[in-house]
Amino acid sequence: MSTYVIGDLHGALPQFQKMLTKIRFAPEKGDELYLLGDYIDWGTYPLETLLFVMHLDRSSDRVHCLKGNHEEMFQAMMEISGKGLDDNPIAVNWLVNNRGAGTWKEFSKLDRLRQWEIRKWVTDLPLSFDVRDGDKHYMLAHAYPYYYDIEYSPLEARLRRKDAVWRRLLLRENPFAEYKGAQKYHCLLCGHTITDYFFTRMKAEKNWPFRKPRQTKRNKIFHGEKFVDLDCGAKLLSCGDDPDPGIRAAAGRAQLACIRLEDAEEFYVR
Repeated sequence: MSTYVIGDLHGALPQFQKMLTKIRFAPEKGDELYLLGDYIDWGTYPLETLLFVMHLDRSSDRVHCLKGNHEEMFQAMMEISGKGLDDNPIAVNWLVNNRGAGTWKEFSKLDRLRQWEIRKWVTDLPLSFDVRDGDKHYMLAHAYPYYYDIEYSPLEARLRRKDAVWRRLLLRENPFAEYKGAQKYHCLLCGHTITDYFFTRMKAEKNWPFRKPRQTKRNKIFHGEKFVDLDCGAKLLSCGDDPDPGIRAAAGRAQLACIRLEDAEEFYVR
């Protein structure tokens, strides 16, 4: 029995399916799979990826899916559908700035019942999971912890929900620093930020407590002091011919990443 955690998929359905084969994921034998959100947008198969993930989630109680900021934007878009999308800042931000147009185009082709099913599934996605492995206690979230054992005021809950899917961690940040609850967390496993962001900042660090990693041709999972980032840029896997030279260059480093909690073994697919 193994516990696998996979970062942001972003429409990379063939690579995700290849990853499931590579790790020999077998829920019928007790394997657990945790997905950190951002199933849609950017990649070649955005809505197909979400539907495949939704099917996995519904088919097995050993598959656990979180909400990412792209699902949050998708949900907001579904809620305002038909209400002046052309000049709506929410729509523009998602469709253009976050490349949600492909997702929305495919979603709009579906019948209303199927759209309702997707909307309900996306709306009900949780913001965090607690996972124990021996004496280690992990929190899993898309970007930042959300504590279900803390009673938030309505305003604070909205702010914490936003942090959970949008906040970008600092290189040396302890994501549990403000937590006042009873749990003792060992580490946060998250995505949202492509790991090259942290490795680039490590190059300028003079007092980093760990040995600096060797340079690699492709993005690797980043291990911080209190968090592990698994977003190795899968959203760029189909962007090798993008008109933006910066995106093309980043696409050459992109991978889909997975980690097995029991032994910290890492798996990668391009």
